[in-house]
Amino acid sequence: MAVQGGLHDQTDDLGEVVRDARDRARLSQRVVAERSGISLRTLREIENGRVRMPRRRSIQRLAEVLQEPRLLDQAAARSPLDETAYDEDDRLMLRVLGPLSAVRGRSVLNAGTPMQQSLLGLMALHANESVSQAEIVDVLWGEAPPNSFNQLVHTYVSRLRALLAKHSDPDCETSAIVRRNAGYELQIGSDQLDLLRFRELAQEADQARISGDLTLEVRLLTDLLGLWSGPVLHGSSPRLQQHPLAVDSNQRQITAALRLSELAVAYGHYEKAIDQLQPLVRHHPLHEGLHAQLMIALAGAGQQVEALDLFGRLDRTLRNDFGIDPGPELRAAQLSVLRGVSRAPDDKAVRVAPPRAETGRPYGLPPDTPDLVGRSEHHQVLQHFTQSGSPGGLFGPSPVASIYGPPGVGKSVLAVRVANSCRLRYVDGVLYADLRSDTQGDGQAAHAVLHRFLRALGMAEAAIPGGLTERISAYRGLLAERRVLVVVDNVVRDGQLQPLLPGGFTSALLFTSRAPLSTIPGARHFPLSLFTAEQSVRLLTRIVGEERALAEHRMAEEIAELCGHLPLAVRIVGQRLAARPHWSLSRMVQRLSDERGRLSELSHGELDVRARLDTHLVSLAGASRRALLALARACQGSFTLRTAAASLDCSLVAAEDVAETLVDHQLLKGPDAAGRYAFPVLTRLHARERCA
Repeated sequence: MAVQGGLHDQTDDLGEVVRDARDRARLSQRVVAERSGISLRTLREIENGRVRMPRRRSIQRLAEVLQEPRLLDQAAARSPLDETAYDEDDRLMLRVLGPLSAVRGRSVLNAGTPMQQSLLGLMALHANESVSQAEIVDVLWGEAPPNSFNQLVHTYVSRLRALLAKHSDPDCETSAIVRRNAGYELQIGSDQLDLLRFRELAQEADQARISGDLTLEVRLLTDLLGLWSGPVLHGSSPRLQQHPLAVDSNQRQITAALRLSELAVAYGHYEKAIDQLQPLVRHHPLHEGLHAQLMIALAGAGQQVEALDLFGRLDRTLRNDFGIDPGPELRAAQLSVLRGVSRAPDDKAVRVAPPRAETGRPYGLPPDTPDLVGRSEHHQVLQHFTQSGSPGGLFGPSPVASIYGPPGVGKSVLAVRVANSCRLRYVDGVLYADLRSDTQGDGQAAHAVLHRFLRALGMAEAAIPGGLTERISAYRGLLAERRVLVVVDNVVRDGQLQPLLPGGFTSALLFTSRAPLSTIPGARHFPLSLFTAEQSVRLLTRIVGEERALAEHRMAEEIAELCGHLPLAVRIVGQRLAARPHWSLSRMVQRLSDERGRLSELSHGELDVRARLDTHLVSLAGASRRALLALARACQGSFTLRTAAASLDCSLVAAEDVAETLVDHQLLKGPDAAGRYAFPVLTRLHARERCA
């Protein structure tokens, strides 16, 4: 009775909250009722305080429609938990390998509104890693976040903290969700999150496979596949289900299931293989590898008709819906069934066979950067390569993406991180070429790169064709049958890249350039901008140490400003300070404050801002180079087109063409709302130095 009385006391407040939120949103009662899925009469009764016990689900829907955090409090107050369904010793378990759920004992806990659950699912995907505010907003709301998104995220986090605190070890004094690097991090162990446990078991299974212990491998594969009840976060929002980490985990499940069924078929355990593959085929109705393996297992179990029916259904779908023929793996499975070749192979042959996915798998990426500062662009590019249209779906042209931006902005570093993040998606390897020092013609450069790529893909030296056209044909033929990510760094001209475009549907290309190469067919271009002040200070802090940066926080901000928030410049200063622990940050500020000598200070080992800017300047056409130098000499910081026309002694139209060309080459910013173009700090210093 006391509980009911407490709820009754809140109904008048609830009505006021709903009315206030609806008024601020400028929505009529009818619109709110339609969007929330409750009746207009019920909404009116709630607002007038005449509903004694509003349903929790109704309040949750109103909270989502009105974007009102106070309604979440009301919903939480009406979500009693079955306290008898768990014991004190039962631990909270989060499950994302299937529908999202929070379980303790026999009790499924209420994880809040759909948005709150989406945030929990996103943090679980990034378990023990910080999730940036930008990624949270992108996954929860996409391109149209509400004005109150900051407050809403804070409310969702507070609610999740309360839930996790209530069902965590009472002796634990730290929160399960911590604020870190302008984002949020879910700190959790593999004994409480099925995704982490899956990753652990998968690593152990790989080790068992390498050591040749097939019995242990089968047991581990069986255990890790038993954790799954559907695709990752099944039933959640499409943006969350298509998150790169979710897609990657689904692909790892498929890889594990194919391996286990391969071993099961090898020893004649066809029913075990069928049990593993049939649910996956239902969830991935266009995956040719799963269909091919299931056909072999069905035929081995004496179900040849069912195997051929399975092939026929997929064959019709591919032809009618996509206009393509089945791939070689599916054709080979059909031929095997027709010939009756489905009995178990020799035991010894299976035991010594090398892992199929590891055979001839190239990996040419340079080392990753451990202190990389998180960027929203990382999430965007990674999502482009792991969305449903790329390998796994296999229907549509090979994904092509470019990362472009000014020298020193971190294009190469981000490209390597993206490539490493989606390696499990491209199971046949990564090819890498850096064209920074290339001074040859486009054909000669491609000729040399293709020679290296063909050797990396397993082609014998004697079999590599001599002509460029023949090499391109051989290269695309090999990639058409594999899932390979090709990374080409520091592309200057589209002619360098055209011969390296992959063929077929299964491979992908990622390249970096200073300007967007708009002639590359189907490419998605991702601009990479300078750091924000916060990102600059964060990178400097990671290099010099938190204690040192906090002691002179204002000086750290000043260093970031003097570096023009260029990541390469900040990194150089950080490494110089790390090499001289007796230097204060204020001393470095004094050295950088002299504009005439600043570029000389921005050099350390092989890292040199002046050298990068020199290379960029040399790559400009003569007219653009002369215009840049003239503008840098005549203008301070920012300028209008009228000032540019006077400096260049040309018309306003010609001045605009020049300025836009320099913007395309990442040497100018703008125009802003006032129509002013601006030099990046270090670009202006470099150009004025070259003028002198």
